[in-house]
Parts: sequence; C-alpha cells; structure tokens
Amino acid sequence: MPARVSIIFDCDGVLVDSERLVSRLEAELLTAWGWPCTPQQHRDDFKGCSFPDMARTIEQRLAGRLPVDWMYLWAMETANVFRVELREVRGVRAVIEQLLAAQRALCVASQSPAPRVRLSLGVCDLARYFGARVFTSSLVARPKPAPDLFLHAAAQLGVAAERCTVIEDSPSGVRAAVAAGMRVFGYAADEDAERLSAAGARTFCDMAELPSLLQSPW
Repeated sequence: MPARVSIIFDCDGVLVDSERLVSRLEAELLTAWGWPCTPQQHRDDFKGCSFPDMARTIEQRLAGRLPVDWMYLWAMETANVFRVELREVRGVRAVIEQLLAAQRALCVASQSPAPRVRLSLGVCDLARYFGARVFTSSLVARPKPAPDLFLHAAAQLGVAAERCTVIEDSPSGVRAAVAAGMRVFGYAADEDAERLSAAGARTFCDMAELPSLLQSPW
C-alpha cells in the first residue's frame, strides 16, 4: 500500500477551473458598487481569502455604498456564471478515477462557502467522486492558512495527518497544509510556481503528472 493513502483536493483552481471566472465577475461587481477593480487586482487581493474575510474587506471599503442585498446578488451572479461557463480542470477527472482505482481515499477541503463548492462539483459532474467527503472552512474555527480545515478532513477520513497529501493552488492553502504536517503539491498551471514553492509546495503544471508524483518520496 502506498505510504500516503489519502489525497485532499482544494476545489477552486484544482478541481474546477473557476479562478479566472470568479476574478472577472467579482471585479465587475466591485467596480459597479464603487470600488474600481480589474480581474488581476481582484486575484492579487483575494485569491485564497476566506469568504468572511473578503466580505469584511468589501464592507469596510464600500461602507454605505453597497446594495442592501449585495451578498444575495453576489451569490446569484456567481451561480449564473458557473452554470454557463464553469468547467473541470483539464485532466483532473482521469486523475481522480485513477486514484480511486488504486483505492486512494479522496476528499475536498475548500476555503469557499459550502453552497458554492456543492454547485461547482455538481455543475462539473465531480460530486459523485467525493460523496459526503467535502469539507469547507465553515466547519472549523480558523480558515486557511491555519491548518484546521486539513486536520478536520484527515480526522473525518480517519487518517493521520502525516498520511495525507494535499493538492493546492494558492500560497495560503499550501501554508495550511504545511502547518498541518501534510505533504503538499502546488498546481501551478494558473498560478505563480515560485510563490507556491516558497510556501512549501512541490509544484507541477499538468494534472497528468500527479499520479506519478504521488508515488515519489517525501
């Protein structure tokens, strides 16, 4: 049996190709509400940020200017865009099926709100691979980069942290995995590989590389 038997996937940018969609949409919303913002600025400021932290930043920056129902509008616009445009990360389905065939235990541990994660996995037909093994930061006291979410996921799987490997695409997620005592691979197809490496990840750019990487020594 492989030395590390449980694989913990982040969702956005690792399982579903959502990061550019979200940055585009949320930059448009912020600009309309009075915070001029480009998709790249949004990405730089908020990638890997928890929803509560992001919401606090927006409310502080746009105090008195936000629509009363801004969170509802945000959620609905996100859902509409996802249903039309969201796709799985290229190659990830084949990797998931290969890992399941090898009897690896898989789960999702995402910083995003649970409804958004469920929608993302459902739209991309990936939910069936994980079942109830989908965990979000609302379940723990501290979001990434704290290790709480990854430790919670390991506990739910009944696996020691040192027997888990995390697949992440944000520096904050990588730091969380490192703090949890887990091996971490940084998916850098749409992220700065140097930033992921500096946070503690071994980086890769093609999902097809992942199964062989998982067989490599720590």
